[in-house]
Amino acid sequence: MPTFMRFLAQAARYAGLTLIALASAALGDSLLQSPSAVYVAFQPGLFLREGSTLLALLLVAALAGGLLDQPQRPWLIAGLVRALLLALLFVAIFQVLRRPLAAALPLGGALKAGLLLGCVAAAGWTAWRAAPASQWRIATACGLTLVSMYLLQPGMPAYLARLVTGPSVTSVTLAPSQQPASPVRRTLVVILDEWDQEISMRERLFDTPPLRDLLAQSFQATQAMPAGTSTLSSIPGMTLGRRFGAVAKGGPGYLIANDGSRFDAGTPTLFTDLQARGHAYAVVGFYHDYCAVVPAPRRCHAEPVRFFPGWQASLARAFRQQRDFDNPYTDFLRQWSGTYARLREAALSAVADPANTVVWLHLNVPHPPIAAPGVTPRTLIEDYRANLAEMSRLLADLRQTVQQAGPASAMILTSDHWLREKEMWAAIYEQQRGPGAGAAGKTNDQHVPFIVWFSDATSPAKLDQPISTTALRDLVPALVERRLQSPADVATFFRGRSGDPVTPFKIRSDSAAVH
Repeated sequence: MPTFMRFLAQAARYAGLTLIALASAALGDSLLQSPSAVYVAFQPGLFLREGSTLLALLLVAALAGGLLDQPQRPWLIAGLVRALLLALLFVAIFQVLRRPLAAALPLGGALKAGLLLGCVAAAGWTAWRAAPASQWRIATACGLTLVSMYLLQPGMPAYLARLVTGPSVTSVTLAPSQQPASPVRRTLVVILDEWDQEISMRERLFDTPPLRDLLAQSFQATQAMPAGTSTLSSIPGMTLGRRFGAVAKGGPGYLIANDGSRFDAGTPTLFTDLQARGHAYAVVGFYHDYCAVVPAPRRCHAEPVRFFPGWQASLARAFRQQRDFDNPYTDFLRQWSGTYARLREAALSAVADPANTVVWLHLNVPHPPIAAPGVTPRTLIEDYRANLAEMSRLLADLRQTVQQAGPASAMILTSDHWLREKEMWAAIYEQQRGPGAGAAGKTNDQHVPFIVWFSDATSPAKLDQPISTTALRDLVPALVERRLQSPADVATFFRGRSGDPVTPFKIRSDSAAVH
């Protein structure tokens, strides 16, 4: 083989295996953390961030392999280059397996350092003792193993096909024949992530403006049960009109529950009901791939959880000491305020457009950590109080915007789940901020707030019996079509329902793995 062709072949081999190793080590926490990880990380274009860093590393690997791992080079130099490649592959496999290893064995600093040194030592021993052909068979097997781990993740092939897609923002205008003939009431559905009834009562949130002013024109339920234990299962439950249950797996634009139920754009939900009735709607949401699972919105903006901090940070953490929740939650904490700012702007824009008869808003407050930009997370209760205050300011702005945009309107305020202090936040905050930082005084109470505000109401109504947020599928069309005209009508609506799921949830021991 001509010298130049040997150089190209060896350079391509090194670049390919290096790409597999680096991508596996950097993306494992984003794409392999759960069977539904591909569904949640629905903007694969984010992984092109800092792409120049990755390209530079691949170029160095290609040049090193192409120039130094050649028959005419001294054995020691060629062997050293192959040893470095093998070490990179072994470390990548360790990084992919680190999460299941940590579940059975605490990976403290000394143990992790020892395991990493073991990977390097194994690579050196292989380069020293094995023949070059055997070394390449081992390297190829490692590369295929890593690729297989990713390809076996549910939905991965379709996910990779979406690498070139842009942000999940779409705009669709309803045809004239789809427009409803009778006057409608503009309705906002505002899902405030992790808004807890018990903590809100203890903090006297409902006695402060703007909640106090809203409640003067609202229906309020004091015993509302969420549709699920996490965002992943609760949002499908609200739109389906029944509990969705634990999620077994997910891929681009779909989720599948343990019982085989499916949640995607073809599943009958609140949104397909609105579409069939000719009600134009907009969606602004967080965590879920709304623009893939919601059919034909006029406007859609969805924000993923950005667990990926960039190639430099992801690769650096492969070699540093890590404690439970150091990763991916450090990345999660870092991007929280930016996510909220984008959601807030998109939400107010959607509400300001009077052509949107229904606006579904799912916002990442008061969900910890603190959403204020440039503020370091403190304790759980301090962050939650700050987010409740920001939520109050947001609600005041939403109310003002919807009133300015048109005539009579309604606004539903609720949450996907309670504050999960015991399930996850206590451990996260204590790891991040120190002992006692995760205490907010939460009991086993699972209730969430549930408020229906009418812009033209003259008196409030309150209901102390158990209800379920799964009723949203029936409630929203009834509000839009003016079958419910007042807070008292909403109270009657709920009193007449039976069979809604209101029993408390049994919490799984691994619930911290699912948001």
